[in-house]
Amino acid sequence: MRDIRGSLAAKIAAAALLVVLIGGAVLAVLGTTMVWRGFGTAETYVMDDLCPIEGGMYCALWMTTGDPSEARVQDYAHELESGYQGLLWSIYDGDPDTGTLLATNRDAYASSPLLPGQRVLVADNDGETAQGYYTVVGQLTSPLPQGGSFAFYQAMYDILHPLAGGLPLLTVLLAAAAVADLVFLLSAAGHRRGTEGIVPNWQDRIPLDLYLLAGGLLFFALLTVTMETLSMVGYASTPNLSYVTAAACSAAGVILSALAVLMSLSTRVKLGKWWRNSLCYMLFRWVRRLWRRFLAGVRGLIGILPMTWRTVMLAAGVLFLQLCLSLLSFHSYANNGLFFLLLLALDGAVIAGAAWLTVQAQKIRDEGRALAEGNLEAKIDTHGMYRDLKAHAENLNAIGQGLNRAVEQRMRSERLKTELITNVSHDIKTPLTSIVNYVDLLEKEELPEKAQEYLAVLDRQSRRLKKLTEDLVEASKASTGNVAVHLSPILVNEIVHQAIGDYSEKLTAGKLEVIVNTYEGNLEAMADGRLLWRVLDNLLGNVCKYALAGTRVYVDLTARDGRVYLSIKNISRDPLNVSAQDLMERFVRGDASRHTEGSGLGLNIAKSLMDLMGGTFDLSVDGDLFKAQLSLPTSSGAAPPQPEPEESRKAPPEEAPAEHHAGPLEKLRRLLLRE
Repeated sequence: MRDIRGSLAAKIAAAALLVVLIGGAVLAVLGTTMVWRGFGTAETYVMDDLCPIEGGMYCALWMTTGDPSEARVQDYAHELESGYQGLLWSIYDGDPDTGTLLATNRDAYASSPLLPGQRVLVADNDGETAQGYYTVVGQLTSPLPQGGSFAFYQAMYDILHPLAGGLPLLTVLLAAAAVADLVFLLSAAGHRRGTEGIVPNWQDRIPLDLYLLAGGLLFFALLTVTMETLSMVGYASTPNLSYVTAAACSAAGVILSALAVLMSLSTRVKLGKWWRNSLCYMLFRWVRRLWRRFLAGVRGLIGILPMTWRTVMLAAGVLFLQLCLSLLSFHSYANNGLFFLLLLALDGAVIAGAAWLTVQAQKIRDEGRALAEGNLEAKIDTHGMYRDLKAHAENLNAIGQGLNRAVEQRMRSERLKTELITNVSHDIKTPLTSIVNYVDLLEKEELPEKAQEYLAVLDRQSRRLKKLTEDLVEASKASTGNVAVHLSPILVNEIVHQAIGDYSEKLTAGKLEVIVNTYEGNLEAMADGRLLWRVLDNLLGNVCKYALAGTRVYVDLTARDGRVYLSIKNISRDPLNVSAQDLMERFVRGDASRHTEGSGLGLNIAKSLMDLMGGTFDLSVDGDLFKAQLSLPTSSGAAPPQPEPEESRKAPPEEAPAEHHAGPLEKLRRLLLRE
């Protein structure tokens, strides 16, 4: 359907229709009121209250019974001739049937037909005759002379009488149509054909308050003209069409002026922020701009001074004002109560200001504490703060943001390094597996003795490289958390004894004696058996590689405060020339000469796996004494009973159940299947 809101012709037609509808609605309301008051309801025009026949009958009576020498009698005669044309009247002294006919004008209209009905007027003659009253009989000729009052009101009667019963409904219909037309005009305000959106016209660019003032003045001026013209029409004995036309035009002007204001308001509201295009708003903005400049100048002047001097000046000003109020309160007998209240208000303002500054200082202190504790996300809302404290708070926020960016860059660097290690390890793993497999095939062939020696070296180094690659992948997964963790209650006693049992041959070959201090009972901890076995495997592997031959290895298992603690202590074969913290970093080993096989990833992997299980992993170095301590939460959350430890008990070499760990052979089988 075509949108006609942008059509100028449609808007003009709708505005003209609105004038007609509103005028019709007003006339319908007036007609309804007249019908309710009895006008237009009689059977004939002569008998209706709308007919001004009684006025003419009174004029005829006063003209007949009055003194001919009086000027007003002549006026009555003139009014009968000019305003009541077409009136037939007969005046009787007493009753028409028995009284005397005093005067009549029927001879002038003897040949003219009459309108149906007649009016009879009875008037007192103050007892001058025997009958005591006059009777005036009036009738109207047909057709009535044009231009007279009888013809004008007959036209009104002819319109009003047929519509007497339907005027209320007609009023409602006209009012509804006028409202619908007004809604269309308000909706079409601001639309132009061929242009998208709302386009203001020259009226909409006039400041709103100025436009409303001009529109209001025009509206009330036209309304005054309309009311005055209507009053002239009402007072005239003979209706003047020029007055009626003038009243209609001024009424249309009233409607159109109000419509113009409403459409302009509609356009301004559609454009949004309509209040900005007003003189009051412009004046307000100008005053506010001046005030802001004044305050900025004052703040700039104060800001030049150091904070100490500003504080001193503020305190001195408050104290001086307090002194003045105190003196006025003591020396004024009439208004001492008022000055005392002002003094209390000043003290209250000082207390409120001190509290306000204290709260801001507290926020700054809390952020400094949060930053010191490592919470780099801590931020202070500086809105509404005092300028010096606000600057300090913004500096703290900037420090936190800078540290946060540095941490993010460090984490990103670590993540990229981990991804690089993982990707490179995976790329090396495939050709390395082929090398290992072909070495196994060559070992089954008959080769010269020298070639077999070379093949043994190749087999040993390729397997070492494969172990390093696997450790790299595992370290990358453990550090990034890409390891599935399934926590369940684990008997730590059993898994420790099983791990020591699996390493019994290597420990014996290294001339190491294991001393296990544990309990007769069972210690349960929440852990993943596969990951815990990998941690113990790394620790015992390090013991076999780096412990001094002929020494003892102590394994202590205790429980306290709802956690299970496992410590492994041994004497290092080589001097420990690195710290405990450095030992847990990747690719760091205790032997600086790197004469033993190893990747330097075992302790780092163990720590990462313990973190994933919710445990702790700590190292300590005291001279050549190396100590690793692990802790895990117990399955019940409370420490079990503490029986007497059994001293110097070696773990029996038992097979580890499949649900707790996978032995070396099983791990090798899984590795080959995976490859």
